Amino acid sequence: MFHVGAIMLGVFAAGLGMAGAASADPTFEAFRELCVNTRAEAPAALAAADAQGWTDMPAMFVDEIAKAGFSGGEGRARNRNRVLYLMYAGQGAPMVEGAPMPVRACAVAARPANAEAMRKAAADFAGVPADPALPAQKGAAYAFTGEAGAHRQVTAAELSSPSGKDLIRRGRVSMLIVGGRPAAPLLVYAIPTL
Repeated sequence: MFHVGAIMLGVFAAGLGMAGAASADPTFEAFRELCVNTRAEAPAALAAADAQGWTDMPAMFVDEIAKAGFSGGEGRARNRNRVLYLMYAGQGAPMVEGAPMPVRACAVAARPANAEAMRKAAADFAGVPADPALPAQKGAAYAFTGEAGAHRQVTAAELSSPSGKDLIRRGRVSMLIVGGRPAAPLLVYAIPTL
């Protein structure tokens, strides 16, 4: 099972217990560069992180992420301007409409972070309403497809329908999940697969 919030964010937060303030822009931009621009393809996301000087994520974090339902991936870490960033790229299977949905997933967290600005940047990027039926563990989750240069919402119910499954088969659905604790959000970009 894929638990975006409690376990995974707890893992990230445990290793990120620093004080201070930071802008959410660098975190969301790292997320966009590593996860969105690579469409959550693990090899591409990890290569992008490596090219930017990220290093291997400590094994203790990778082990905890596996307990949260992620598999087949790797993590990276970076410390810049007194902010610790962690990213992970692999697979997961969040529960959607009562059934596991396989996804490619890429996640980024930072500590300290401007949590409110991160949430706003995610909502602005998604451009569709959050769907409370999607897995977000007390956060917000968005599913969308691109049409005519804009995002169109894909609801959890639609994801389970024949038309939604067709969109998934064609690689047209993206999910953006802002999970975790209020002060320490985790940004997850997931591409459903069948």
